[in-house]
Amino acid sequence: MPYDVNTLTNLEEALSECFAYHNQLDAFVTRAGVNQEVLFQARQQAEERASQSTSRSYSRAPKRLVVQELFKLLSASGADGDRVFAALVTGIVRGTFPECTANATSAIDRLRSQIQDDREEKERRRQEQEASEQHRRREVEKAQEAAYLKAQQERDALQARFLTLMGEIDAQFRGYEFEKFLNDLFTLEGLTPRQSFRTNGEQIDGAFSWRGRTHLVEAKWVKNPIAGSEFGAFSYKIDGKTADTRGLYISVNGYSPQAVRGLNSKGALKFVCICGTHLLRSLAVGQSLPKILDTIWRHADETGEAYFETSRFNS
Repeated sequence: MPYDVNTLTNLEEALSECFAYHNQLDAFVTRAGVNQEVLFQARQQAEERASQSTSRSYSRAPKRLVVQELFKLLSASGADGDRVFAALVTGIVRGTFPECTANATSAIDRLRSQIQDDREEKERRRQEQEASEQHRRREVEKAQEAAYLKAQQERDALQARFLTLMGEIDAQFRGYEFEKFLNDLFTLEGLTPRQSFRTNGEQIDGAFSWRGRTHLVEAKWVKNPIAGSEFGAFSYKIDGKTADTRGLYISVNGYSPQAVRGLNSKGALKFVCICGTHLLRSLAVGQSLPKILDTIWRHADETGEAYFETSRFNS
């Protein structure tokens, strides 16, 4: 039930003493939604109670007994009963009843006061809930901003590392550091990388997981653009794995036109190619390596071309 005992006590007092005649009470409660059969049953039960009284001095059961029995029936009616109680309270506090007793008038005043208190309490709780929700949203936004700032700082640091490597003249040291750089980049992007490993006598420069597939990595940092002679070896490494395995060929200084054309003519693509400009773009504000891969793989799926220059991304 939606109302506490004080509300129901005051409602009983008001309904019992607001009307001079039974038919006035009946008309009021039926307009509030009380079914005629329910009202008839309540009157029968009231008459039965009244008949058991040893000091009965009235021809009909008192209105108070009828109201009490009606409340019992409504209480057992679940949600439908709750709606009728609400309508009774609304009707009694908004109505005008010239034949009200002083007790009924006081009960109505108490109902009005309690309704106002309930409204104020409901509004207070609403405001508290809204303030709590606003606080929660601010905390979430602050956490998101902090996470974004931390991630961007990590991206900036990776970018600085890559730019520093571009000036490194020790090729062996640069290759070692480049391998660590790629592993850190894949980690930052949430690609669950694996560092270089050997399997069945094959050297794999690394691997990562993206869109439910494992991608093997071939990483090259040599002076000239890749001529494509090593594409076959990388394809062979991928072919020896499951059908879902793909690859990512990384040549910092790019690829010769002949290499790209030759790769495009060798059947179904098992890997795509990126270069140093792709890596730098992936570290720019608002960019990421998965976004780069999305663009390149879609282009490859649509055209069969394994290499998509960054200069064409926005064209």
